[in-house]
Amino acid sequence: MFSNFIFYLSLIILGMFVMRFGIIQIRRQKQGKNKIKKKALEQIAFGIFFIIILGLIIYSVNSLLFG
Repeated sequence: MFSNFIFYLSLIILGMFVMRFGIIQIRRQKQGKNKIKKKALEQIAFGIFFIIILGLIIYSVNSLLFG
């Protein structure tokens, strides 16, 4: 029980760090500091990655509260 709690808590914390890193990258891109070209594949990959992280956070919170 306690090991599951630690595992899900670590998933939540990791997801929050990844989302924070993504927010920083989006801000830099809007300010023009990143030299990333706008390609459809890069945007699709970012969207898929963001959805996966969001799903992991929701899964962890759901398991902590209702599991």
